[in-house]
Order: sequence, then C-alpha cells, then structure tokens
Amino acid sequence: GAAFTIDSTTGNTFRPFNSATDLYNFGPTNHYQRPDRRYSLGAMGHYELTDYADVYTQLMFTDYSSIAQIAPGGNFFNSNSVNCANPFLSAQQAGLLGCSAADVAANNSATLYVARRNVEGGGRQQSFENSSFRALVGVRGEITDAWSYDTSVQYSKVKADQLTLNYFKIDRIQRSLNVVADPTTGAPVCMSVLDGTDPNCVPYNVFQLGGVTQEALNYLQAPGLQQGTIDQTVYQAVLTGDLTSIGIKSPMASQGVGVVFGAEYRKDRLTNNTDDLLTTAQLSGTGGATIGISGETAVRDLFAEINVPLLEGVPFFDSLGFDAAYRYSDYDTLTTDTYKVGLDWAPIQDVKFRGSYQKAVRAANVVELFTAQGFNLFDLAGDPCGADLAGSSAAASDAACLATGVPQALLRSPSLDSPAGQYNFLQGGNPDLTPEESDTVTAGIILTPRFLPKLTMSIDWFNIKIEDTISTFGADNTLNACYFQGDAASCARINRDQNGNLWRGDGFVEDLNVNIGSLETTGIDVNLNYSGLEIGTLGSLNFNMTGTYLDELVVVPGPGVESYDCAGLYSGSCGTPNPEWRHHARLGWQTPWNVDLSLTWRYYGSVEEFRGNPVQLDYELDEANYFDLAANWAVTEKASILVGVNNVLDSDPPITSAVGTTGNGNTFPQTYDALGRWIFIRAQVGF
Repeated sequence: GAAFTIDSTTGNTFRPFNSATDLYNFGPTNHYQRPDRRYSLGAMGHYELTDYADVYTQLMFTDYSSIAQIAPGGNFFNSNSVNCANPFLSAQQAGLLGCSAADVAANNSATLYVARRNVEGGGRQQSFENSSFRALVGVRGEITDAWSYDTSVQYSKVKADQLTLNYFKIDRIQRSLNVVADPTTGAPVCMSVLDGTDPNCVPYNVFQLGGVTQEALNYLQAPGLQQGTIDQTVYQAVLTGDLTSIGIKSPMASQGVGVVFGAEYRKDRLTNNTDDLLTTAQLSGTGGATIGISGETAVRDLFAEINVPLLEGVPFFDSLGFDAAYRYSDYDTLTTDTYKVGLDWAPIQDVKFRGSYQKAVRAANVVELFTAQGFNLFDLAGDPCGADLAGSSAAASDAACLATGVPQALLRSPSLDSPAGQYNFLQGGNPDLTPEESDTVTAGIILTPRFLPKLTMSIDWFNIKIEDTISTFGADNTLNACYFQGDAASCARINRDQNGNLWRGDGFVEDLNVNIGSLETTGIDVNLNYSGLEIGTLGSLNFNMTGTYLDELVVVPGPGVESYDCAGLYSGSCGTPNPEWRHHARLGWQTPWNVDLSLTWRYYGSVEEFRGNPVQLDYELDEANYFDLAANWAVTEKASILVGVNNVLDSDPPITSAVGTTGNGNTFPQTYDALGRWIFIRAQVGF
C-alpha cells in the first residue's frame, strides 16, 4: 500500500511519504548525560580490644536519582485501521484511504497503519530512584611478628525503583483513533465512549497538524513501574604469614617467602518485580515485555597465594622470583578451579622481565541465569531479504529467504526493512549455562635506567582467550550464519511473521543467553613515567603516558560459524569503537605557589564500520584528539579547589548513521566527547 504523511502546507491533507526527507530524526531529544542527584554518607572506625584484636567497621549509605531520556515513543504500527466517518479526516484523506461516500455513511473501516511519534508528549523517560547500604564488621590483628589475621562479615543491599514515563498504552491507541461525531453535540467522540466499553477514551487526532490535545495524551500515556532489590552477604577469613619464621627461605635471597590463606562464603540474591503493563508488553515503544526476575546464587571459596624470592644480588640475577595463586570455588551446582603462576627476573637493576599465566573461571551470575524471556531490539543495516540490501553482498538468496518464511510476493520488498534500522529479538536467561573459562598469558619488560633515575617504562604483551563465553550468539550473527553459511540451527531461530517481517508484528530472532564459542584479544600495553624533572625555581614537571595497541579482538559465535575480528572496527556485532591504538598522556607542572597544573591528551585511532560499505560517507570514523587543562590550588593543608576545562578545543565527535541502539546522537558517547567543551570547578575540605 501507499505511504502518506501530513502536508505541512495545508495541515489536513496527505502527500506521499519521502523516505529520504521525511524520516524522523530521533537524536536531538536523547540525553547525552543524564541529570542526577546523589547523597552519600559514610563512616569508618576501629577499636583496639587487645594487642591481638582490632575491631573495625565500615558503613556506607547512598541515595541516587536520575532520569534517562530517549526519543519519543508513540504509535509504532500498533493500530491497523481507521473508520471512514472519523470527523478528523478531510475529504482528501478519506479518498486516498479508499473511503467512498457509502463507506463514510456506513462508517466502514479502511486499512491504515499509523507510525507517528509522540512529539507532543516528549521523550520516553526512565526515572531511577536507587538507594544502597553497606555494612562491614571485622576483627584483625597480629598473631606473632610473622603472622596476622583478618576476619570480616559484610552485608550490602541495593533497592532500585524505575518508573517508565511518556509511553502509550497499546490497547488505548486503536480506541482513540475510532472516532465519530457525537449524535447529540456533534463533537468528536470515541466510539468506545458511546458504546460504554471505555468511557474514559479521548479522541487522538493525528490527521491534522496541531490536532493532538493534552487530554488525549493524558488518556494514551501510562507509567510502568519496576521495583528491584539486590542483597549480598560475604563472610571472609584471611591468614597472612612469612615462612621465614619457620625456616622456609631461599639461601640466596634476603626476603622471605610470603603466603596468604583464606576462605570466603558469598551469597547473592536478586528480585525485580514489574507491573502488569510491562509484564504484558502493553506500552508501545518498549521493544517488548519486561518481565520480573528472581533468583539467588551462593559460592564457597578456599584460596591461597605465595610469593617466593629465589635469587638476589648475584651476577645476572639482581632478582629472581615467582608467585602463584589458587582458588577453589563450590557453587550450588558445580565446582571450579582457578590458578595463576608468574615469574619475574631482573638480570641487572635497570631491567626486569616478567611473565604470567592465569586460568580463570566465571560462573553465570543471577541475571544471566534467571532473566525472564522478553523482546528487545537489535541493530541491522537492512533485512537480508529486503530491498535495502538488494544487489549487495549482504543480500540473502531467494531460496534461503523463502525457506525462512518470506512470502514470494514480498521478496526484496521495502516492507521488510525497518526505517529505524532496528529489529526484534527474544532475549532471556538460561539456567543451564556452564562456567566460562579464560586463559591469560602476559609477558613484559620494565626499564628503570640508573642514568635516568626518574624514568620508568613498561611494555607488556597480552593474550586473553575466553572459552564457552557467557553471552548471546547475536541476532545479526544468527542471520548471517543462516543465510550465508547454511547453519540449520541458526535458521531455526529466525521467526518471521505472516508478512515476512522481523521488525513489526510478531516476527523476531531468538537470541537467549548461551555459552558461545570464544572471545580472544591480543595486544600491547605501554606505560611511561618521568617524574620530578626540576626546572629551577619554577618547580618540577611530571609526565605519564598509558597506551594500548589492540592487535586482535576475535569473536567465534559458535561451532561452524565464521569468526570475526573487531580490532579497528565499530557498530553491528562489534558495538562501540575498538581503535587499534589509544592513549592517555598527561604533563603535570608542580609550581612553587601551591598550584598544580596539568595538560592531558586523549587519543583514539580511526575505526571502520563492521561489514559496512566502504563507499558510504560515514564508513570510517576519523581519529579523535582531546586536550584537557586542570589547575588544583591547595588553599590550606585540608582545603583545595580544582578548576578544569575538558576538550579545550571543543572538538566534535565523529558522526555516523550506524550507531543503532549502542550509540546515541549519531555518535558513541561511551568513547568520544559528545558534549564538546566542558568546564568544571570542584572544592574539597577535610576535617
């Protein structure tokens, strides 16, 4: 069918919808930075009962509120018809909808899917009201000169309330559009008011510019409420000692063998209750149902660490030592082992080599295990069976599209492509998740040259690989695996509606929490420090630079499915930008006037769009450079004032249309400075 929009020159007639110029710009109303309010109260104390027992406590309370806002919601094809006798329809509009004079007289219905933002009601908002409490009580002390202990119990609780605002209640939308002239007054009135099925209904006039009233919004909009709590209890006992006291020590080292033994019990419990509107997906623009969650996990740990100096002060061995750690964890349904070994060797005082291997295991948390299934949105440049990707390498074959439920008549149809680039997927927890395991290997060198005693430099290579990663396969990966690799299991997770859609109706891609194949990253960390460079009577300079070169960030979604490397890429399955090089460099000046000045340089390398089209304008995001200035004035020993300007040059962030649900405002505020120049002042007083 034809697509129309309101003609602004008349205000009450239709003209053809132009997908190039009439799409809604949802970026301007989104919050880059949420307004918030926070109150914190803390207390710490200790009391020495005896020489061997120091009782200590820590108390902390925080109250936090904030409002997040995204683009307005509205009617996202939630209604499918309009009655021909609707008094808001002009004669031209009724004619284009196929309403004849007889249809108007009989008040017959015409097919009409409405896609209209609630611009009058404002952006969709999430109002957060959170409070947290933490209490810790412990006893610590020395048993002997070589041995000490620390035992504690900790209880934490977080209460989180979330209110959803400015969303339309879906079952009211169609009623508000079914409007007739009141037989008594002639005023527009909902049919449901006349027949008594909904006496509160208020007409919603989307057929005239300026036709939406506040009364209509009051009727259509409804708040949704979530109330959640998280409780955590931790019991811990640690024993620390030096084995030199019992004669265990390398004869060629001056330092003794240090050990730590400990035990811990930890219990986490989470509940999140949602009201009926959220549970039954009655709010338009939420992406699907938000269903409550309840569950708990408990783990008992035994752990030990050891540090062994082997050689000190001998030729080619200024120092040589190793360290190791082990942890045994007993969950309710499984046990895990984690361990680490490390070695460091300094042939001379100026140079030290270090390396380590670590085996880590992480069991699924409460959210990953027990989150109820519900619908959400994922980003996609276009349906592989739709018109947007037709003729490109990202287009699926006709046979594959037909096999997954696309009707023959709708192959390559624009109706399969979401105008917002967002499609439905089914998310949720999985109580059958197994622990993920990681192997971490590092090797590096530390330089502290005696001819430059104020210089320290380290270079470390790392390789981290996680097997059976607890994550999701990825809805876009599912489409690629089905259509381009013939993976039958992936094709079975594609559920198209009767019109072949994945973005409206009841079409979706299943993407529950699973143990995917693997995630592996390799790179190099660089750290450079030069401190205390005297500049005569003007004080001293300090320099620090920390940078990371990302060589690989490889994801293997599952057996038999093509892997992909996100190093240097962004968007799609790679999410936020992953530049191959980024660094943070700071030059500090300690003046003789109780004022410290600093200049910081933040750098992010360029990135390319994941599986994007190289000919598009925003395929590559250029490198970003940000410079920050700060001055800290020590007014007294206990009072100071900090003044600063971040992004001094007011550099704009890279702009792209491929941010989807991951970014915001056509960029990625998680990485780039989206707010431009930022000026701040902070005062601190100690007592």
